[in-house]
Amino acid sequence: MLQEELLRQIRLIDLKVRKQVESSLQGAYHTLFKGHGLEFQEVREYTEGEDARLMDWNVTARMGKPFVRVYREERELTVMVAVDISASTRFGRAWSGREVMATLGAALAFSAIRNSDKAGLILFSDRIEEYIPPRRGRNHLLTIIRALLTTPARGRRTDPDVPFRFINKAMKKKSLLFFLSDMYFGALPDSASIAARRHEIVPVGVFDKMSYAAEKSAFIRVKDPESGVTRVLDFSDAADHRWGNFRKEKDDAFKRLSATPIWVENRTDFINDLVLGFKRMERKSAR
Repeated sequence: MLQEELLRQIRLIDLKVRKQVESSLQGAYHTLFKGHGLEFQEVREYTEGEDARLMDWNVTARMGKPFVRVYREERELTVMVAVDISASTRFGRAWSGREVMATLGAALAFSAIRNSDKAGLILFSDRIEEYIPPRRGRNHLLTIIRALLTTPARGRRTDPDVPFRFINKAMKKKSLLFFLSDMYFGALPDSASIAARRHEIVPVGVFDKMSYAAEKSAFIRVKDPESGVTRVLDFSDAADHRWGNFRKEKDDAFKRLSATPIWVENRTDFINDLVLGFKRMERKSAR
């Protein structure tokens, strides 16, 4: 890719995600993902009615009067965006699956960095194609966008075991993992179950209806060789049935990990699907 063309694409994605994040995505991100766990802040004297489980017995013994440990919510998140760049993601009409996922990945990284969280990137196929460790900052975001646009895929297949195994080894602290893929793989591996126990997983499935609806307008004229009667067979329901089965299979697999996929269709306003998915998650968590 020519340097000038690359810079142009980086600027276009940067402007697009900035607009979407500032107008709609940031609020949902901030509300949903608030940080994990508690961080020790200080010790202070015990006051009547406080939880005795917070008592710091070492300080109490040393000072001769009761002291408790004070904690605060650990706000910082580490966000990892894992993006499938296997051969099947090259398919698409206006945009390929990879182009859609590049924009979504950039938007998620932008939301994290804007929220003072660290963001990292994993690009995978049937191997790790690129890994960018979590960091903050504007320059780091541009590094992520560049990798999303330019990293070549040496592998052809999608193997979900690859990113989940990598996460399990590399990320010791609880993190937020966005798993972006066209979902063209078999069963989820055991490594996904391990990752789900340690981290919060948000699957994002990117699809193009052309993959399932190629038969939508497929009317086939057939002639009975015995009676000579001609009939027209309509396959309009076959694509919907195929897509419904595929989506249910993936939904069920991730729900067993307590994760619900967000489905994003390859169309002009595809980032809105991500925003709507966040809002559905927000409503669900509020119940």
